[in-house]
Amino acid sequence: MKLCDFCGFVIKEQEAQCSNCRMIVPGRESLVAPPKAVSLEKPPVSSVPVNSISSYIPKKFIALLLVAGLFASPQTQILLTDGMDYWDEMNTPYYTIPETITLTYVRNFEIFIEEGNEVEYSLTLSLPSNRPSGSQTDTMEWQVIDNVNVSPSYNLTKEGRMEWRNNLSGSDRDYISLEYTATINLIRPDLKIADSGSVSDIPEDFDIYLEDEWLIEPSNSEIQILAIELSNGTNGNVMQILKNIFDYIESNYKYQKSSVPKSCPDIIVGRVGDCDDFSILFSSIARAAGIPAWLELGIIPAFIDTSQGCDLRDWGGHAWVNAVVPLSDGTITVVNIDLANSYFMWLPPYRISDWVDNGNGDDLDSYYYLFSSKGINSQATYKENSYVSDCEIQGEIKLTDLDLEL
Repeated sequence: MKLCDFCGFVIKEQEAQCSNCRMIVPGRESLVAPPKAVSLEKPPVSSVPVNSISSYIPKKFIALLLVAGLFASPQTQILLTDGMDYWDEMNTPYYTIPETITLTYVRNFEIFIEEGNEVEYSLTLSLPSNRPSGSQTDTMEWQVIDNVNVSPSYNLTKEGRMEWRNNLSGSDRDYISLEYTATINLIRPDLKIADSGSVSDIPEDFDIYLEDEWLIEPSNSEIQILAIELSNGTNGNVMQILKNIFDYIESNYKYQKSSVPKSCPDIIVGRVGDCDDFSILFSSIARAAGIPAWLELGIIPAFIDTSQGCDLRDWGGHAWVNAVVPLSDGTITVVNIDLANSYFMWLPPYRISDWVDNGNGDDLDSYYYLFSSKGINSQATYKENSYVSDCEIQGEIKLTDLDLEL
């Protein structure tokens, strides 16, 4: 009996390897068969095709068919459509406009002698009031005034304005304050050019806004030529004529702040103007075309931030246009056009309407001269501190385009 030299296991006769540890038994190496060689080459590919349909169609094409079938299913189409709409919405820039703003507006005036020793002064302000008013025909209120507080008391003029008069001498100073709450709504009517009637449909009730008025000159020959040119091809459609006038001013005039409103010939020659000048020119051309139009005057903020609340600052004077539009259903509406800010027939709520032109040129003229003083070699002046003490936003509308879809 032979034992394995490595593990001590019994090795039978003729065994070349220990059946336990597989070690080769010394002296029996010749009985161990050599290992088979391993080939690293791939077996040859048969040139005879396999008879299955997959062998005739590329697998990539099969995958493409499966994907196409998946995309063609109604469920997938719905998901794709919704997904693309959402993607377009996410990547389309838009403007967020508040639907309503409620604010408390404060105006403080300090009046004093600028030079000399004794002077009489007069300060005239519009009485805060609701809109629409007067010649405006809208049925829905878009400006509501509440909680009006005025100090000291005032006299009411024949034009319906508040007036303070007093004498100052030496270092005397007068202080006048006005505070009120205004709720202002977005004005954005759902109107199309096809909804408009023609110039012949405008009632005679608005004829006062077809005549010449302070600086508004429909009788001017240059204005009449423009009115004819901008009415051509419109078949008298009022809204289309107004849009043509709007586009003409937008394309041919640059904004430039001026101290006092200019006449139409000066505006046309200089090709520049501000909100008052553009409103005067627009109203003149519209009147010459047979469309009643007039100025509305108020205030707007220079700084607007509604992203984190309601921050409106640096308020200043502003002017825009009212114009009559007869509608194809037989009714009449008055639209708003702000040329300086490029708003055609709509207005955002960050504004306060202060006064609406009543067709009297003297009243329109006097609006621009709220303060006056007289004295022998003496003159008074004033400082105004105006601000919003409280502001709140209700609702919002997202607009991808500020222009109306006409």
